[in-house]
Amino acid sequence: MAKARRGPYSKGIARRAEILRVALEAYQASGRQGPSLKCIADHAGLTEAGVLHYFGSKDELLVEVLVARDREYAEKYDLTTAEGTWALLAHTAQTPGLVKLFVDMTAAAADPAHPAHAFMQRRTSAILDLIARRYGPGKEWEARVLLAAAEGLQIRWLRDPSTDVIGDLQRLTVALGLETGSPEPL
Repeated sequence: MAKARRGPYSKGIARRAEILRVALEAYQASGRQGPSLKCIADHAGLTEAGVLHYFGSKDELLVEVLVARDREYAEKYDLTTAEGTWALLAHTAQTPGLVKLFVDMTAAAADPAHPAHAFMQRRTSAILDLIARRYGPGKEWEARVLLAAAEGLQIRWLRDPSTDVIGDLQRLTVALGLETGSPEPL
């Protein structure tokens, strides 16, 4: 008779959530390079191996940080409106460590075996759906171009902080016929 596998204990679930909270805060407060695993472990009161025990690998932890970030942003910003989206983008300029993490995981997601692959596929689908709902049916191409521009501008911003991500995206929405007029900068 095979032994039934035990599920996670509430203390383990709580500890994992605490590590994730600490990691997200560390990325929010960090500069462009982001915090080290050692830094996260120290703030969580664990060793690096202890942190990885709860996540399986560093990459899985990093993907979960992005999942937590997206969940937090969805609660804080109304992404069904242009104003909410621009406010979110303005906020991201205050968290370069998270932007760098996102860019790194986007590149890593090119490998179907990487933990970021499935996350990025789901995220891309959700964002394209959100854009389509905002601007109406038949705007799939425009949605893809807008998303690609947003991702590319984040990379450029990491290399050159004077890049006007929001202004460039606002001008692009006008050029694509998604919005009219000249949007006010934030």
